[in-house]
Amino acid sequence: MLDPSYFSKVSTFIEKEFHPLRFFSSFTASLIGATLSIIWAVSCSHLIFAGSLSPYISIGIALILISNIVTALFIASRTSLPGIIPSIQEPPVAILSVIASTIMAQSSIDNIETTFLTLIVIIIITGILSGIVFFTLGFFRLGSLVRYVPYPVIGGFLAGTGWLLVSGIIKNYAGIEISLNNVSQLFSWEILSQWLPEFIFGFLLLITLRFFRHCLVLPGIMFLTVVSFYLFLGITGISLDEARGMGLLMEPIQQNTSLPALTVDTLKNADLSLVFNYLPKMFSIILLGVIGLLLNISGIEIALQKDIALNHELKITGIANILSGLMGGGLTSYVSLSRSVLNHRLGASSRVVGWFLSGFCALALFGGMSILSLLPEVLIGGLTLFLGLNFLVEWLYDGWWNLSKSDYFLVLLIVVSIGFWGLLQGIIVGFIVAMILFVIKSSRLSIIKNSSSLFHSSSHVQRSSLETKIIKKHGESLYILELQGWLFFGTANQLFNTIRNRLYDGEQPSIKFVLLDFHMVNGLDSSALINFIKIKQLLKSYSVNFILTSLTIKDQEKLDKQVGLQDDFIHLVEEKNIGLAWCEEKLLEEYYPIHKTCQLLETQLSNYFPPSVDIPKLISYLKPFKLLPGEFLFSQGQLNLGMYFLESGQLSVIKEIAPDKTKCLRTYKSETIIGEMGFYSQSNHSASVIADEHSSVYFFSSHAFKRMEREEPKLASAFHKFIVKLLIERVQYREQDMQNLLS
Repeated sequence: MLDPSYFSKVSTFIEKEFHPLRFFSSFTASLIGATLSIIWAVSCSHLIFAGSLSPYISIGIALILISNIVTALFIASRTSLPGIIPSIQEPPVAILSVIASTIMAQSSIDNIETTFLTLIVIIIITGILSGIVFFTLGFFRLGSLVRYVPYPVIGGFLAGTGWLLVSGIIKNYAGIEISLNNVSQLFSWEILSQWLPEFIFGFLLLITLRFFRHCLVLPGIMFLTVVSFYLFLGITGISLDEARGMGLLMEPIQQNTSLPALTVDTLKNADLSLVFNYLPKMFSIILLGVIGLLLNISGIEIALQKDIALNHELKITGIANILSGLMGGGLTSYVSLSRSVLNHRLGASSRVVGWFLSGFCALALFGGMSILSLLPEVLIGGLTLFLGLNFLVEWLYDGWWNLSKSDYFLVLLIVVSIGFWGLLQGIIVGFIVAMILFVIKSSRLSIIKNSSSLFHSSSHVQRSSLETKIIKKHGESLYILELQGWLFFGTANQLFNTIRNRLYDGEQPSIKFVLLDFHMVNGLDSSALINFIKIKQLLKSYSVNFILTSLTIKDQEKLDKQVGLQDDFIHLVEEKNIGLAWCEEKLLEEYYPIHKTCQLLETQLSNYFPPSVDIPKLISYLKPFKLLPGEFLFSQGQLNLGMYFLESGQLSVIKEIAPDKTKCLRTYKSETIIGEMGFYSQSNHSASVIADEHSSVYFFSSHAFKRMEREEPKLASAFHKFIVKLLIERVQYREQDMQNLLS
């Protein structure tokens, strides 16, 4: 039993779609689309079934109309953007016409019927294979690849489509090829009079619709054109036959309802060996279909500023083409850019458009083609010219103001390439030039996110004030480069030049270390390796240590294989902080060799207090104890009961950021103080502290400090000053690091 809500949804749909204004827009758009589809079917059939195959033109029309009926009905019902419609596209038709002419030239085929059936088999098999490829791409979600198509390539494709429409119509009416050699002939009065009226009508239509965008403007102009045309015939007394003779009306189309199909008899009577011989050309049709479908959808998205589910459209287009081939159609069909945009310009964003179009094509197939002979040629040709001119003006005129000069050049280059060599060749040229421009632009982007030194940055290791001052004093000897983006020959060469210029800069302190941080690098191309070899040789010649941090395993293996990372002066570390700490240790070993010597706490404190302060008295208020490796000094969340003086050893601050997941925030070396902030705030510990090695610690409790304030107020005051000075020093270093980061 049907859900009652189903009838409610159907009722709502009918009420919405058959609202007078919306219905009129849908009906008008579908009638225009069907008219163009039928006219295009006639043109395609004449192109494919030419010469000795001309007796089968009517069957060819039927084959194309079946493709239109099936694909329009199915795609309109399932599309993610109602209002878009499919059609037979130009590239497959052009290739099929070449195949047909080649088959007719084959001496092995003497029977014209065999030639025809062979061509029918090729058409239907190509359509079914195209459907399978479309569906497969959609099923595996590969349609999103078109999102990576450069915007000017899409623009060039749209403008190129406009040129094909304009040149195709002019060629049909002029009866000559559009080429540089035929320009003078094209503008001779005898030929000019054949295509100029349609061109003028299309141009005036373009100008009108650029200023008046209401959905009823175009249908109104079409209606007035038909009325005006027949008023002209009535006033001048020109009959319909005379109008056809003058080229003002179409010739009647012969009706034929014979439906081709891929049956056993068809396969038996066709030359299957030739079918296999033309598989490469068949696959070229499929390739063009995939490119055309994805570019058409992307073009519609740009033209209408709407998102379309690419993978969904690939799947339904695939199913529609498979059904079309099985039901006797077969010409590869997919969403039409110009006609879909026209529907939405008319306000016909409804599934009904495709259903009506399918119905009109069915009427034409079974006896309604004669109605087309009553439409003026100026209207039919002018409408198609308008669609082509619209794309050309949008990208070649408006694009001059809206695009960058390089993007506009690419659009223009694609249009010219399409005009001279063809659609696929133009797109290939566009992609090649787009890639070249991308490489050039990417090479100009800085691969270096930030450059600094130990004077501006520091590791997460907390050291004594004296050690910190020594590191800052000699910090410029470390050259830190934080890299970003993609490393290829262009950006890697930029990196090499930066390092070389720093080495050659005599106005700055000489460097002993170069640290490259790969944390924000997306990948390393093989073309970049030659520059890393040059960097390695350069640093080796200057006896500079080379530190590489945050390399992925893949990039590390690539560098090790091609560059070689086994040299003593090259050091690989997991992250930048570890690399900075290593460089700090190396600087202290050179400029403060006694930093690893364990000094008593009394000696350490004497470096920070004036001689008048009684250091032994101060230490008498502290409680000494030892920590074994892995032993906690305190745990996260515990109440802060005092501060700690680290006499020797090493402690690490561990923060629990999730259950069973911790992060090391800071490491404390000897001659440092831990917990001084919490000592004054009396708050709970925000992290845990654990011993990394055997450590000697002195604990200064809050109670002991209060007792000092009572018993030795001068000593307590001196201690306050010491802590304040220590905090100010740390804040200054943090501010300096922050300013460097922001800059």
